[in-house]
Amino acid sequence: MDDAQQAAAHATRHAAPWLEALARFGYASKGVVYGTVGLLALSVALGRGGATTDTKGALLRLQDLPAGTLLMWLLTLGLIGYALWQLIRAALDPEGQGHEAKGIVKRAGYTFSGFANLGLAFFTARLALIGNATRSQNSEEQVAGTVLNLPGGQLWLALGGLILLVIAGSQLYTAYGAKFMKRVVFTDLPQRTCDLLKRTGQVGIASRGVLMVIIGVFALLAAWHRKASETVGISEALTWLRTQPSGNLLLGAVALGTLCYGVWCVVQARYRRIRIEGAA
Repeated sequence: MDDAQQAAAHATRHAAPWLEALARFGYASKGVVYGTVGLLALSVALGRGGATTDTKGALLRLQDLPAGTLLMWLLTLGLIGYALWQLIRAALDPEGQGHEAKGIVKRAGYTFSGFANLGLAFFTARLALIGNATRSQNSEEQVAGTVLNLPGGQLWLALGGLILLVIAGSQLYTAYGAKFMKRVVFTDLPQRTCDLLKRTGQVGIASRGVLMVIIGVFALLAAWHRKASETVGISEALTWLRTQPSGNLLLGAVALGTLCYGVWCVVQARYRRIRIEGAA
């Protein structure tokens, strides 16, 4: 470990209690956002009106609630906390992922998640400060268009789609085998409650994996056809599900799963093992 890493580890060690609290608040905040995405999609599937949306759209809806500005500030703090936790996982490796290929890929994913959540926190802070912010329809299309204009853009976009499919496969595998349970410790809970929470996590993570499969496949199609307009995000993936045979049933299942994912994030806020310091 070089001097810079030692200094970072030393500073992190002293701030560990605060960082752990922020990380837990971050999981809860993420749960509120994804739970809202799931609830809105479920409302559409049940024929109660509304529209499917993504995380930014969910924040716009939450802003309209009573005390919405206060809620935006709380979610901003929480999303920053979650982002910091992801960046700590990437830089200090407190969970011991290591420096082999598998560990490097996971830590790269934590880095991407950290910066993505910082961007979402910035969007939330803007909502709190000025009361409005622009949510681009299918911002993924804009990103894909930028990528396609780069040298070798089709290959880069295809690579992004493949990475999403790999992550989706990992999440589906994790959900099936309940691999995530090694990261949580349920204390003073009846076994039936533990089993229910485990199933909630399995359904939630699997649903997130399904959405990533859809997004990844559309990214590959966009790369193949060199059409950025063919890419989709969470909102568009949910809408696509509704257009399929038995679409409301499919949408309802994934919407319920997304709601379960939000609940699972809140569960992690309380019961997840969080070690801030780097692994030995």
